[in-house]
Amino acid sequence: MNYRKKAILMVVALFCLNIAMLAQAVSLKMNNVSVKEAMTQLKNKSGYSFVYKVGDLDTKKIVSVKAKQLNEAIDQILYGQDVVYEVKGKNIVVQKGQRQNTSKDTKKRKITGVVNDANGEPIIGATIKEKGTANGTASDLDAKFSLEVSPGAVLEISYIGYQTQEVKVGDRTSLSVTLAENQQILDEVVVVGYGTTSRKNLTTSIATVKTEKISKAATSNISGMLLGRAAGLQATVSSPQPGGGINISIRGGGTPIYVVDGVVMPSGSFEVGTGSTSLPSSVNRAGLAGLNPNDIESIEILKDASAAIYGIGAADGVILVTTKKGKEGKPTIVYEGSYSIQKHYPYLEVLSGPELMNMVNVFSKENYLYDKGQYPYGNTAYDDKWTPIFTPTQIANAPTTDWLDKVLKTGAVTNHNLTISGGSEKFKYYLGVNYYKEDATVHNSDMERYSLRTNITSQLTNFLKLTTIVNLNQNNYTNSTVGGDVGNLGDQGAGALFGAIFYPSYLPIYDAEGKYNVFSRTPNPVSMHDINDKSEQSGYYMNFSLDVDIIKNMLSAKVLYGLNKENTSRDSYIPSDVYYALQRKSRGNLGYGKRQQSTLEGTLTFQHKFGELLDMNLMAGMGRYLDSGDGSDISYENANDHIQGSSVGMADGPFYPTSYKYKNEKRSQFVRGNFDLLGRYVVSASLRRDGTDKFFPSKKYALFPSVSLAWKMNEESFIKNISWINMLKLRASYGETGSDNLGTTLYGIVTTTREDVQFNNNSVTYIPYILSGANYEDVTWQKTVMKNIGLDFSVLRDRIWGSVDVFRNDVTHLLGTAPTELLGMHGTRPINGGHYKRTGVDVSLNSLNLQTHDFKWTSQITLSHYNAVWIERMPNYDYQKYQKRKNEPMNAFYYYKTTGIINVDKGNMPESQRSLGPAACMPGYPIVEDKNGDGIIDVNDSYMDNTLPKLYFGFGNTFTWKNFDLDIFMYGQLGVRKWNDAYSYSADAGNLSRGVDAHNVGIYSYNIWNTQTNTNGHFPGIAISKSVALPENLGFDYTRENASYIRVRNITLGYNLGPKELSVFKGYIRGIRVFVDFQNPLTFTKYKGYDPEINTSSSNLTGGQYPQMRVYSIGAKLTF
Repeated sequence: MNYRKKAILMVVALFCLNIAMLAQAVSLKMNNVSVKEAMTQLKNKSGYSFVYKVGDLDTKKIVSVKAKQLNEAIDQILYGQDVVYEVKGKNIVVQKGQRQNTSKDTKKRKITGVVNDANGEPIIGATIKEKGTANGTASDLDAKFSLEVSPGAVLEISYIGYQTQEVKVGDRTSLSVTLAENQQILDEVVVVGYGTTSRKNLTTSIATVKTEKISKAATSNISGMLLGRAAGLQATVSSPQPGGGINISIRGGGTPIYVVDGVVMPSGSFEVGTGSTSLPSSVNRAGLAGLNPNDIESIEILKDASAAIYGIGAADGVILVTTKKGKEGKPTIVYEGSYSIQKHYPYLEVLSGPELMNMVNVFSKENYLYDKGQYPYGNTAYDDKWTPIFTPTQIANAPTTDWLDKVLKTGAVTNHNLTISGGSEKFKYYLGVNYYKEDATVHNSDMERYSLRTNITSQLTNFLKLTTIVNLNQNNYTNSTVGGDVGNLGDQGAGALFGAIFYPSYLPIYDAEGKYNVFSRTPNPVSMHDINDKSEQSGYYMNFSLDVDIIKNMLSAKVLYGLNKENTSRDSYIPSDVYYALQRKSRGNLGYGKRQQSTLEGTLTFQHKFGELLDMNLMAGMGRYLDSGDGSDISYENANDHIQGSSVGMADGPFYPTSYKYKNEKRSQFVRGNFDLLGRYVVSASLRRDGTDKFFPSKKYALFPSVSLAWKMNEESFIKNISWINMLKLRASYGETGSDNLGTTLYGIVTTTREDVQFNNNSVTYIPYILSGANYEDVTWQKTVMKNIGLDFSVLRDRIWGSVDVFRNDVTHLLGTAPTELLGMHGTRPINGGHYKRTGVDVSLNSLNLQTHDFKWTSQITLSHYNAVWIERMPNYDYQKYQKRKNEPMNAFYYYKTTGIINVDKGNMPESQRSLGPAACMPGYPIVEDKNGDGIIDVNDSYMDNTLPKLYFGFGNTFTWKNFDLDIFMYGQLGVRKWNDAYSYSADAGNLSRGVDAHNVGIYSYNIWNTQTNTNGHFPGIAISKSVALPENLGFDYTRENASYIRVRNITLGYNLGPKELSVFKGYIRGIRVFVDFQNPLTFTKYKGYDPEINTSSSNLTGGQYPQMRVYSIGAKLTF
């Protein structure tokens, strides 16, 4: 038995040996190249650089190399030259001298030894290899080894999870080798507010998203890269339209602030107009539209007290974006391009023309029976006097117009990126150029972007370094008519998608005169193709920073200036042949706007290490931040259809001009200290003082402190000797931030409204300016207190690592509004009040599951759970009878539970149903559950759902095999119920009873209860359209269902060619990657509505929201 155990262990050891030996594999094949070129190719392939004195090495000598190991490659490159070499880190140090003879004729001698880790534990299966040869062995079950080597040999000892060590044999015959653990994960650099730190010294909860592996083929903005990628970050698609918005929140908060290369940027999109009779499209786009995702290096999410250093606005977290920069080396040119096909998810399947006609007949008769009190809705027998709305002949000859097919189409995306980077020790550069075009799945919906970004770093002197970043962009959009209630016009202002499911399918597109048919009050969806609605956005961003090294490695200063300018315009025109808002007349809107943010900051940093006792870093700084903008807008009517757009001067009017202007200033001072004591205890503290002109002078300034602690438990003696624990760190943090998020109406602001100035038929109506929000001395900052306890870990030689965090955020002194006094000049005034808390857990787990010579499999899992409850409502809040006074979920939804449908003979109707009145006791009406059993249906029988998911998650797997790589990433939400708008829209018996005025419905209408075709229907019959509201106007539960989902976001398969395969190009092409990517190919859910993700509020289908898309991409990346 012992023999078998040893045999099994030896096989495992040899398996590990194979992995370790191949960990340093370098495949290199070159024929008749110079030594210098061979060195360059080896550096490109492996990252190892040659270091030597000029004259010691003949770099023009011609050599041929065919090697699979690093040492073989070095030996062949240096073959025949009187030199010796030694590998130090990533440098191959070459010196003049006599090379050791490694021929087979050399007399060898036997070397024995043992391999242990830093704790003295034996390492079984470590690789022991004679440098420069294929001669090697592995340590046995006792960690011992024996190997015959040449005189003067150097041994390389390696093992997964440990640093490779080189040992000169010399005259020794036995060796004792101690391998140090690989600190790669612990030493990973993490970007924090106003600096960087190593992950092992991190005291707060910060998640990092590496963008290298994320597919960007059909991704137009940064938001699309964050879906499910970080624990504690909730990202859901709000609109898949070109440049569409994604709802981003951190731990359930509001919109976080974005900091790009140290400068706070606007998080929202910049649009002109929000929808009116002249703006038939409510756009919903993401912020940072001018930032090309391909230019982003990494993203850090600050979730707790780490955000406090940013003060105002950081209460909802901070997203730090670091863009790519140049690196020392010869120029590297990279082109990456892709082409994508977009297919919309299946929209609601509606009834054909004959099907709708039949359904209308059924419920027209149901309505007749109900109104006449005929059986089963009364005791009178059917009188046989009902007349069908549609005759059999009409039904047989009815056409079917596929309205959705006229509105939706196949989309396409083209994405081209070109980058040039490189530099020297004193000058580094990066240039990125992007062209992105998306012709999306809804007619009149597209996007085109041009962007250019440069990042130049110049070492002016030994102590001065200048970094210059410039970003230019131009975005052009065509706006589709999405949405179901643009400009608060109801179905009069419905968009094309709503109209496509609303219009009866038996109705042709055009009438007998060739004009667009009109149904009810809703615009013809095809006619909306004629609307011309375009937006243009341009911007430039500049970031200048000067680093001053006052005392080398001890005292430094930095001055940063950032400027962001954006301009936007929108030109919208509705021709007179489009029936819109109950009118057939030409209308237009012309709007312009600009905004500007500037940042000026100065920081001073002191760092010093006092032996092994203390490593200290102190930073102090101050900043001034300006935010301003202005714009104008004019709506007009009765313009010239032949000109369209920008034709204000040709319009007869009336005209409705508006304008705005604002300017805000903020000044801040901040300090932070980091202290690493004894290499085990880390303390970090910060204090920020912010001042804003939004508040009354006495409340203008506020202080935001934070403190965080970390205990590196793995450095303690009682854990240090546990070999399988690489890192174990306990963290705790406390921080305060503030918000002034009540717009610009808090103190001394002058405003007007849309009706202030009107021009109509050569007459002018003028309303004077009035003062808004003046001198509310009691209004102060909204305050957020953030508490967090976390654990970071890495085990099994860094094969598994991750973090767990538990948090609580308390938000108090909420800013809101209340009605003014009876004779006040304004309807509302600002107030403070209320208190709510958010609590939850974040988990992040990474693993290296398997690694062999040709194969590697890694995984990443992120899990997030949070809840938000009211501790105290705003002082002017009007509680409903069914609401909890304390600890009510902020996302509570109240309803009545149903247990079935009242049947024809009412035999299944409980007595409690009668308390709702006679109309609720008719056949086909839902049976409401008497929750407390008191025989009466009232508000005490209501139920509450928390519409927040119980769990957000992301799960990614990356597989590499030889030159192939496969990345599969999915995300989703579990434990959530949502309103199924497809049910409520289709299960409307009242609509179907309106005869020729009935709009189209979905196939779920076949499940409506009725006496003629379906007495087992799940949805209520005609009786529900006749009844009064339920107590407190709460709804039923039959349209709510489980909306949990798992969505495969990306499946990316790539094939890579390196210098070996491309040697025929002699180094001109250094790498080729071809790939295919599938975005949103699969969604697993029981939800029968349109989409469980973008349905985040009460409706998306009946609101005609933009459809979710599947995207199929093919692309290539070439490195020169």
